[in-house]
Formats: sequence, structure tokens, C-alpha cells
Amino acid sequence: MKKQNILAAVLFCGFLMGMAVGFFFPKPAFSEMEKRYLAEAPKLSWGAVLDGSWSSQAEDFLIDHIPGRNLLVGIHAYVELLMGRQKVSDIWLAEGKLLEAPVDMDESAIERNMNTIHAFADTLDQTVHVMIIPSAGWAAGIQDYTDSDTLDAIAASAGGNVSVISVTDVYAGKPELYYNTDHHWTSRGAFYGYRAYMRAVGKEYREEQDFAITQVSGFQGSTYSRSALWLFPGDTIELWHGSDQLTVTNAEAEGTHDGIFYWERLEEADKYTVFLDGNHSLVRVRNPEKSGKILVIRDSYSNCLGGFLAQSYGEVVLVDLRYYRQPVSQLAQEEGFDDILVCYSCANFLTETNLTLLK
Repeated sequence: MKKQNILAAVLFCGFLMGMAVGFFFPKPAFSEMEKRYLAEAPKLSWGAVLDGSWSSQAEDFLIDHIPGRNLLVGIHAYVELLMGRQKVSDIWLAEGKLLEAPVDMDESAIERNMNTIHAFADTLDQTVHVMIIPSAGWAAGIQDYTDSDTLDAIAASAGGNVSVISVTDVYAGKPELYYNTDHHWTSRGAFYGYRAYMRAVGKEYREEQDFAITQVSGFQGSTYSRSALWLFPGDTIELWHGSDQLTVTNAEAEGTHDGIFYWERLEEADKYTVFLDGNHSLVRVRNPEKSGKILVIRDSYSNCLGGFLAQSYGEVVLVDLRYYRQPVSQLAQEEGFDDILVCYSCANFLTETNLTLLK
């Protein structure tokens, strides 16, 4: 018994020493697995010590940089899964997908955002189309996802200068139109959204056979990163090539980019930024082969949708209100758009608080 106690003590001390030594190795600033920046070492000062911020920052630093963190986080995630605690997490494993947990219908959020869109449309005296994309969980028929109630309430708020485009028939029962490891729709899902919009406004669109498709494997998206279920297989990204005359500019970069795909992003952690270089405050996609101009008020779903819309418009202007801080009504009045589309995922529309910037 004594020898066993000594062995246990030696192993425990060895473990502590190994962990301590591990902290002297270089610390990464970014976690490729979790796709986020890790906490930096806190700067020591009397003020930070006295107000308690230093100890809090030190704790975050130690948690983020503990040796073997990815292994420990992964083990914890699988233990939680085996113990049936999935529904207290923000990522669910269901129907072969890593899904964002459902967002409950919020009548006050719907009323607030739809009233703002109505005011925006009335200011411009122009029709504003609204297209809200249901979640993958709803598309898979999981009862906890009540997107139908939200979409019905949004549709009931239409009228006047606001037209709501229903896409429930497009995505119901088709979870394959969403990634397994990411909360976005796939390129095919975005194509179906593009087609539904163009049909609703009575305009011509390009058919599926008009595109050449390149497949890129090994995509592990945002829900994969947040789940820590590291053994879950990756997805395949499809890049649909249409017109070869498209160019892209955005407010955060100089110059013009040829094509809608940023191929170098496929070598990075967040491969979804291959579409239009990810999120920017304002993005312009131009197609000299087409005419007409559309303004899209959007979330990241339109990183992929914007490339399809550019197959049918001479210019597509995408505005992300998380980053664009100017009145959008002023932009619309100055540029004179032929069409205006508000396009969000259902969950993002319910949590969006920046639509007031439309005024």
C-alpha cells in the first residue's frame, strides 16, 4: 500500500511539473481548432490588481493556454454528449449535423425589426423585399426548432412597401442544403435562395446547369469549432462558377479583386471566407455583362448569396449592419437601387439590433 501511495504521489507531482513546464513553451495567439483568438497574458499593474481585473484576465489566460487544451476540451465535450447534456449547450448533435441550438420566437424583436423595415421602405417610397432563411434544425424537422412560427409572424407583418418572400417550401425537409459542421447554407442552398428571390420578383436567373462546380473537402465550420467534437467529419465546400467577368471591392480593402472567390482563404482556418472575403461593412460585386442594381441588407449568409445575385445584376451592393454605421437610407437615395432585399437567417433576424441604422 505504501509503495502504491508513493507511486501515485510521484505521478501526480510529475503531472503538475509537466503542466508547469508546458507553460514556458511559446503560446499561440490563435486557436485553429476553435477559430478564435486566445487570451493574452495580462499586464501587471497595481490598478489591475486592486480592481480584480488582473486576476480575471490571468484566469482566462491560464484556461486558454493550459497544455493539452484541445485534447481536454474535446474529452469534456464528448463526456457531456454521452451524459445527455446536449440541450444545455449552444451546439446540438442531431440528424448527422452539428446544429446551433434553436432560438425562440421573439414577438417584440419581430415587431421592432419589421417596423423599422417599413419605415425604411416608406422613406424611400420603394418596395423592400424581405427573405428570411430557416435554420438547418427546422429543415431537418426537429420539433424544438419553431422557425415556422417566426416566419409566419414576419409574413403577417408584410404589406405596403414591404414584401415578404416565403422560402419555407424551398428548405422544408432538405437539411442537406446546410453544412454539417457550420450554421450556413451550402452553395446549393444559396442557389435555391437566389432562384426563389428572382422568381418572386419576376426576373430571369441562371439555371443550375449554367454553373461549373469545384468541390473543396476538409471544411470544418463554426459549429464544429464551438462543439469541440473534434472527431466529427468535415464538409465539402462547392464553388459555383458562373460569369468570369465579376469583380469585387469592399470598404476595408484597397483595389479590385477579380472573381467572387478568394482562393487563398481555403488555406486558412475559416474557409467560409472564400466567399467574398468574409464579412465586410460594404461589398460591391460588379458584372459588366448585366444591368440593374440591387442593395442587400444582410448577414453572413449573403457572402455566398451575393455571388449568385451578381449573375443577374450589373451591381450588387451588400451592407452588413454589424459594421456599416451610416444611415442606409442615405446610401439608397444617393445610388438609386432598382431592387432592395433584406436577407437574414431566422436566428440572426430575431437577435439583430442594428436595423435601426436603416433610417
